[in-house]
Amino acid sequence: MSTAIGSALSGLAAAGRRIEVTASNIANQSSTATRVNGVTTNKPYIPKDVVQISLGAGGVRAEVRDVPNPTTKYYDPENPQAGDDGFVEAPNVDIAEQLVKQQIAAYDYKANLKSIKIADRLQQDLLDIFG
Repeated sequence: MSTAIGSALSGLAAAGRRIEVTASNIANQSSTATRVNGVTTNKPYIPKDVVQISLGAGGVRAEVRDVPNPTTKYYDPENPQAGDDGFVEAPNVDIAEQLVKQQIAAYDYKANLKSIKIADRLQQDLLDIFG
């Protein structure tokens, strides 16, 4: 039973991490400058993604990685972040995709929580039978 609970706990942690990452992507969708060691740079926020890796003993591990094609450019020569060509580099964040990922992570979280409750109930029933 503890293996089932351990697997579900790792799933809860992974789902929580996915929600954190998508929330960060949404919050920083317009961040065309970042602060590095207290200094503002012309580098935009790099959106992240979470990759879940199955573990041999059960459960999953969540790894945060930069997304492929993390930035897009748009023309705005008046923007202080614009390059010499007048283009501003911005995070390539699709809000609809991020919201869908958040909803899926919320469903995963609920499913893992339900697994923990069922495993706990099975352990209690087993103790009642042998007690």
